[in-house]
Amino acid sequence: MKKIFTSLCLAMASVWAMAADYTDMLTVSINGKDVAQQPATIVINPQDNGLYTLQLDNFMLGADMPVGNIRLTDVPCSADGETSAIKVTQQVTITPGNLPGLSDSDYLGPMLGVLPVCVNGELKGGELYAVISIDMTASLGQYIVCTFGTGGYQLKNSGFESFHTAAMGTATSDEPNNWHSFMSCGGDYANIVGTVPHTFISEEVRPGSLGSKSVLVKSGKVLGFVVANGTLTTGRLQAGAMSATDPKNCSFSDLSLSAADANGDPFFADFKGMPDSLTVWVKFSQGTLQKDHPYATVNAVITDGTYYQDPEDKAYDNYLAKATCATIESKEASWQRLSIPFVYEEGKNLSPKAMHVTISTNADPGAGTGNDMLYVDDIALVYNCGISRLSVKGQDVAAKEGTNVYEAEVAGELTASDIEVTTDGKAAKADVRLEAMDGGVKAIVTVTAGDLKSNEYVLIAKGASLPAGISGIAAGSDRETLFYNVGGQRVGNVSGGLLIERNGNGARKILTK
Repeated sequence: MKKIFTSLCLAMASVWAMAADYTDMLTVSINGKDVAQQPATIVINPQDNGLYTLQLDNFMLGADMPVGNIRLTDVPCSADGETSAIKVTQQVTITPGNLPGLSDSDYLGPMLGVLPVCVNGELKGGELYAVISIDMTASLGQYIVCTFGTGGYQLKNSGFESFHTAAMGTATSDEPNNWHSFMSCGGDYANIVGTVPHTFISEEVRPGSLGSKSVLVKSGKVLGFVVANGTLTTGRLQAGAMSATDPKNCSFSDLSLSAADANGDPFFADFKGMPDSLTVWVKFSQGTLQKDHPYATVNAVITDGTYYQDPEDKAYDNYLAKATCATIESKEASWQRLSIPFVYEEGKNLSPKAMHVTISTNADPGAGTGNDMLYVDDIALVYNCGISRLSVKGQDVAAKEGTNVYEAEVAGELTASDIEVTTDGKAAKADVRLEAMDGGVKAIVTVTAGDLKSNEYVLIAKGASLPAGISGIAAGSDRETLFYNVGGQRVGNVSGGLLIERNGNGARKILTK
């Protein structure tokens, strides 16, 4: 009885924790290209049946294209520890919004009829992260993906749009929110190096940016003659020695530390993703060309949240992966996009909890000039969700050129276990769903990346047939539970009737609701 009561209390706590308005930035992409960023609010409320409503009002495709209100009902939510996961696909009719100055006929959504809308999200610590996919390919030839929040999968303020004033004594500098430089550093020599500003608000943005600002990182001279490289970090800088090469001069982060900057942000970046690469836009120039030290640098390290510093003062075993580029060239001070792969440590059983990023005007300590400039804009963590190999009953199958469609001749019965999928993402997972079709079986392969975004692929197995019952239907991923009726058809509404449940490990049970 006590166990039942405890479970009920936890369930009720999860329900009321979900009921809220969540406001964050919404990034909109069309056919894979980001086209808009805007503040948005998603409202989640519990229903009487244990499910939820989810609503995004006044959705816009950019500033000049109002779409309308998106509302989903009977949305399931599954709790796993501190995280509540939301995953649902529904046929939705978008209704007119209520923006001032617009009439119902100004909204695009109602004209498009019924659209498939998929939501894949997480709620943790009072913050919502959601990926909302809207398939408008039939009507507009567009596949819309809206990303709400960061969810610990991206760095906060990665476009350097918001700043605060940091001070060291009477000296001040503009530091990007969630990022830090010498005006907020610690260490025995902080009051010396911290008197020279190194970070500045810049209105020079990379080509195609959706924002209006970047950050300028500059080197400087301390005491008038000692070169200090311009440095920016998600952690905290430490000025612990006079010699530039001493590892007491470093950036560091530690989730156990409670110190905060002038904006109230901690000196670390919470992070839980396992990305495949980091992209960043930079524009670099040296005051005087240093032939032996011509490069700027970016270094990103995924750690378990315990103390880590860059440069390392010892061998650290608390990191999972590094993405490093220590050869950033000037290229005539033009904008360039860097794509830096993460190299993961083999055999480490660690959970990602923080990302420590250090950006500097020179890859070598104190080796630059007093007037080196590095503009930085739009850092992004990339999570792959493609297929690198697909085989059916041991036979490799290639996609048709330029498409996500595979075709194969397959004799006899086909089950999900006959289809082997290798993804190209470190944390990507594949879900296979089988459907009968004329002359064979269609397999829909959904590859979900580590940041919950997904791609869909289709395998046409000519000549194949489904086994009787539901034995040919795939289990859901470990993030999802799928439901089927007794005829083997997948159903989205889990209330009422006799159902079959399949979870990520393939287990099944009969449910009566």
